[in-house]
Amino acid sequence: MGALSRVASVGAAIAVGAGLTPAAAEAQAALTYYRDVAPIIRNHCQSCHRSAASNFGTPLAPMPLLSYEDTRPWARAIASKVRSREMPPWFADAPRGVFRNERGLTEAEIATVVDWVAAGAPAGDPAFAPAFAADEVSAAATAGGWTLGEPDFVVRMEEPYVVPDDAFNVNRAVDVRIPEELLPEDTWVRGWELRAGADGPGVHHMCAYVRPEDGRVLTGTTESAVPFGGLLNCIADGAESGLLPDGWGRLLEKGSVVNFNMHFNKEPGPGTSFSSQPEVGFFIEKRPVKYEVITDTLANNGFEIPPNVANYRVGMARTLKTDILVLSYWPHGHLRATAVKYVAYYPDGTEELLLDVPRYDQDWQVVYDYAEPKLLPRGTRIEAEYRFTNTQERGVRRGFDANRATGYGARTNDEMAFGFISYAEPGGE
Repeated sequence: MGALSRVASVGAAIAVGAGLTPAAAEAQAALTYYRDVAPIIRNHCQSCHRSAASNFGTPLAPMPLLSYEDTRPWARAIASKVRSREMPPWFADAPRGVFRNERGLTEAEIATVVDWVAAGAPAGDPAFAPAFAADEVSAAATAGGWTLGEPDFVVRMEEPYVVPDDAFNVNRAVDVRIPEELLPEDTWVRGWELRAGADGPGVHHMCAYVRPEDGRVLTGTTESAVPFGGLLNCIADGAESGLLPDGWGRLLEKGSVVNFNMHFNKEPGPGTSFSSQPEVGFFIEKRPVKYEVITDTLANNGFEIPPNVANYRVGMARTLKTDILVLSYWPHGHLRATAVKYVAYYPDGTEELLLDVPRYDQDWQVVYDYAEPKLLPRGTRIEAEYRFTNTQERGVRRGFDANRATGYGARTNDEMAFGFISYAEPGGE
């Protein structure tokens, strides 16, 4: 009897002992990594569990799952996480089936992983391995760490910024004019990727703005050095980069300035200093552009969360003055934020739930990207609602003082309630 046959027989015997029918036990024992589990890992896990160098703002799990040798030691943990639906991570309950990047396993996929582990997590025959290789997943490593591939041009801060040992919260905004050799004329881009360029932990978020040469720019370190308008996007823990759909773009005018807006947060102390040299990689669009993307936000900067309170509501709203085509939503809050909801109230009196995130987690700040842009007509009122929990229990777990009232602020232990929206104004289209 061969080794694989012996594994299958032992697995079948264990499964029968566990109360499965002989047929079910045989089916369970026949599951192998290369034939059955590797495609699931590839499609749902490897975008985070990879070996490419870490880039803040890009989901990167603590261990790679690019091969059988990587995966086998974690088999029991994987079964537990997929059975509880903690992995792959997805925090929205509704709507389902409309977001391009929605994560989740089917019941059949969960059963395959769990039964494979119960059978002893056998490797099987490598000849059954999917056509893709692990190296394909970590191809970003060969493109300088860019997850979208090599950009057409890169704009970076001229010198690294050093966050000193004694720093706790630092907000810094620096403008960099795009050199003429990189942008010799007005140019449409189809996407961009932000990289914080940090050599240590402690980046809370990074935002990038692009403004014409005669626009207002800010440079320096302040508590609120955030320019108005021209936002490309922001990244934080768990965010992912992406290219725009066909026919969408962003116009960069010759002579424009990129404003890097950085928030650093760490525990002060000897040896905690690190440096950051942020950069933006741009991808040029040579095809016709029909829609110019705008990234804007619903916001409430005037709230105060009382001490020792749970499920505290903060709302914000806007009524549309024109039709818009929505590409994505990005909710952003801090340590006390627990849930976010976007609702559309239409001019005809009907309403629609646009996004419900009942398990908001600052460590996984997901951008919810529509598979197809969604039209919201002029006169629609968009309301966003945040829920915050400022209790002793959460404070201990998240590292904040629940005995103080907390309002809007730039520090990590303050709060924010931003409902970012990326969209286009189709006009007469």
